[in-house]
Amino acid sequence: MLRTLIQTGLLGRCPGCAQRSMFEGFYDIPITCTNCELQYQVGDGAWLGAVAIGYGFGAIFAILAAVVEMTWSPIRNAGLDPLWTIAVASLVVTAVGYRLAKSLWFSLLYTFGLMRWPDGTASSPAERATTL
Repeated sequence: MLRTLIQTGLLGRCPGCAQRSMFEGFYDIPITCTNCELQYQVGDGAWLGAVAIGYGFGAIFAILAAVVEMTWSPIRNAGLDPLWTIAVASLVVTAVGYRLAKSLWFSLLYTFGLMRWPDGTASSPAERATTL
């Protein structure tokens, strides 16, 4: 499981074959992998977990930035408003981190058998090993 998350989730590769990027653009994911035909979009709400992870990146950044600001005041010392600076930076972190969040989420879906191959079998590596 950890190998799948590192090889595919962090690098943005297909969790089924780890050979191709699972993205067509910066955020867009096709319905299936062009190499192994693993179906990424198995349901209408399959992307909701990625949104939650992306918001988590922004929230963690905001908390860490607030702690740094309260401890050392680098934003206020630079002449900026800490509240607005942290809010805007958190939105940027959320937007930039969404691709990583999507990739991690779909790797988790694959690992737990919630994606499908073209023949309809589950994507769980353990299930695939027993059916091959």
